[in-house]
Amino acid sequence: MARFHWIALIVWLGMTQSVFADEPIPPQIADLYLTDVALEPITVNKGNSVIYVRQRVDPQTRSPKKSLWRVDATQKPRAMEAGEPDAFGLQRSPDGKWILFLSTGPFPDGTPAFKPVPPYSDTAVDIWLIPTAGGQAIPLGGPGKPYGRVITDRFYGRVCFSPDGKKLMFVADEGQDPRTEQERRNNVLVVREDQGEGYEGYGPTQVWVADLLDAPQDVAAKTITRITPGDHWYGEPQWSPDASFVVVHANRTPEQESVRYSINHDYDLWKISLKDKQLEQLTKGPGPEFSARISPDGKRLVCLSSPRYKGPHQDIYNLTVVELKEDGAKSHVLYDHHQRQAGKPPHLSPVNPLPQQCWLDNQRVTFNSIQGVKTVRQAVNLNEGPEAIDVEYPSAPRRSPLLPASNPKIGKRLRGQVDLIHWKSFDGLEIEGILTTPPASVARPPYKLLVIPHGGPHHRAASGHGFSTQFFATRGYAVFQPNFRGSTGYGLKFLNADRNDFGGGDMQDILTGIDDLVKQGIADPKRQFVYGVSYGGYMTSWLVGQTHQFRAAVAQNAVTDLNVMWHLSDLQSWTEYDMSGYPWEVPDRMRKHSPLTYAHKVQTPTLILHSLNDRRCPVAMGKMFYRALKETGVDTQMVLYPNEGHPIRQLPHREDVLVRILDWFEKHDIKGNAQ
Repeated sequence: MARFHWIALIVWLGMTQSVFADEPIPPQIADLYLTDVALEPITVNKGNSVIYVRQRVDPQTRSPKKSLWRVDATQKPRAMEAGEPDAFGLQRSPDGKWILFLSTGPFPDGTPAFKPVPPYSDTAVDIWLIPTAGGQAIPLGGPGKPYGRVITDRFYGRVCFSPDGKKLMFVADEGQDPRTEQERRNNVLVVREDQGEGYEGYGPTQVWVADLLDAPQDVAAKTITRITPGDHWYGEPQWSPDASFVVVHANRTPEQESVRYSINHDYDLWKISLKDKQLEQLTKGPGPEFSARISPDGKRLVCLSSPRYKGPHQDIYNLTVVELKEDGAKSHVLYDHHQRQAGKPPHLSPVNPLPQQCWLDNQRVTFNSIQGVKTVRQAVNLNEGPEAIDVEYPSAPRRSPLLPASNPKIGKRLRGQVDLIHWKSFDGLEIEGILTTPPASVARPPYKLLVIPHGGPHHRAASGHGFSTQFFATRGYAVFQPNFRGSTGYGLKFLNADRNDFGGGDMQDILTGIDDLVKQGIADPKRQFVYGVSYGGYMTSWLVGQTHQFRAAVAQNAVTDLNVMWHLSDLQSWTEYDMSGYPWEVPDRMRKHSPLTYAHKVQTPTLILHSLNDRRCPVAMGKMFYRALKETGVDTQMVLYPNEGHPIRQLPHREDVLVRILDWFEKHDIKGNAQ
């Protein structure tokens, strides 16, 4: 492991002197630490200046650093704040005088702006404003603020000015320790329902409205008021055009479950009057209604919905229209993708979330959909029916020529070729996937094959251009990412096709895809490897218990036991839906479809990687699989990553993952000898 790391680093250091030479080099591990990009640009000063977030890596902490920068037509880029404190999430006030940003930094007197949350949770922040012309940044509420931590996730979180710019609405918890005085004194933790993965440390999220001062000094807000009642989690508030009311989504039922990557509970839309804070329920569907967007005239809204309660963690969503009438809200689904109807659907299913500016006018709404590996944009006229219509979408703003070039220290890199491929599975079903092949200067077919099943399983592979994929492709591996049955982007029937059949048809989709690549002479039948994360880790652990065709495997944050997954995960509905019951109702099915059941059959060298603080796929499942492999004499190793949740985010950990995987594969790749 260490030997390969230092060799790679020495090679990289020698090559950086000629990064702009005609012959590019493969992506390097060191590239992870050389990121330097301009994000979230806001053009000001009649187009002569741009304020943006500069994201780069701090060499001391080896972690990303985001700070507020400015570039003018007559001056070089420069930091807007001394010491470059943390800043991101830029917005310009409606009058153009202020730039709002989010920061983890302390108040001007050095006191922390909020109580911290665990490092594996979503980043907690506070709200700041800085004059567009430059000057001192001002906190929204300062040390006397009534709220706690502003949340940054995309399901609950939102910060937005009122249409007239005089108010600011945001989502934050109260920052309170939920323990009683006795519990704090005795240092005990009572298990209380929370929102699971990514939300540890937060209390229920509330919606707050700040009245902004005309001339801010020490703070920007005159008053800050909580407008949501009770201890429920409220999210993604939307202003009405006249700022007389807001609309939020919330699950106000007793049953609380994580929403991270999983919106399948009874979320409804609620209207809150700013005059008296009265709460009015707008939707009452059995499943979730969320991602509300109010029309320009304020007379109706659209949202996403599903009729399934505790259904799959990623579903096929409908577009629901809610008429905001004086005698009560009236809602209807524009087209129900869950009902079998003859012919082709009039429009594709919209994906989460709806664009903030989805209303083209008071009749037409635009949204994104997925079709296979592609993301496509569609629009409908609500007054004329559900059929998709052709519209001229607003073009994306052109990148300002004032902005500095991205990643100047990285230079040009060698790239593998990315192709969309198709094949017939065992039952004739057509399956799609992405194949990334090495550059001709690196390897020739038949290639070593690296299979990367995606997570979910209700997710998809959409690209082969990512850093990890290209890292392996430019080191001689053909990287195969199959969108097996159960994947999103292929309709409701395809999404449901692996229910009660984990490791069945989806595994065959993968194996028949490999067979097809071997028949074409693309993949070497004797040099195959597999690496997966989450459900991809499930599939990796499952494959090595069902077949011996892989030379080596790596399972990361894997589901290895469905019974344990239900009992310890933050997402019980995952197993309840896809296995059609509780562990005590379908024990045989859960055992049959658990990789741990077949661990004694594994012969493939298997590396197990696991985040220590993963709430979605708890580390116990990785330890159990490791123990079983160790006991049966399989070549195995387990590596734990502290302060990481379900995704592994820290750059040193990402470095370790990539280098360790490559080392594991290279160690077990003895060319020409079958396993």
